[in-house]
Amino acid sequence: MSSIPVCSEQDVRSGRGTRVRVNGEDLVLFRVDEHICAVANNCPHQHFAKLHDGLYENGIVTCPMHGWSFDVRTGAPVNAGGRLRTFPAEVRNGTVYVDPGTASSDDGR
Repeated sequence: MSSIPVCSEQDVRSGRGTRVRVNGEDLVLFRVDEHICAVANNCPHQHFAKLHDGLYENGIVTCPMHGWSFDVRTGAPVNAGGRLRTFPAEVRNGTVYVDPGTASSDDGR
């Protein structure tokens, strides 16, 4: 599958997640330095779709439901089990594109 435009680069602000839907998939975009990272908006703990409301700082998002934290660049857990599915994202001409067909799996593959 190819990348799909999801929003303007300006919509993705530092310090918070931006919720988007791509082909029926609920995703969250995060700005990490000059890059945009895309992850599934679904905490692997109890599968709450609330990561877009989580505390976000220095590339780490914390689920507001139970405090599990993850690195949005890799999906790796910081203080929890499981991992987030990540999706390739890039900015072209001020537009954020996400490729929903090449997500990492929940177990990191």
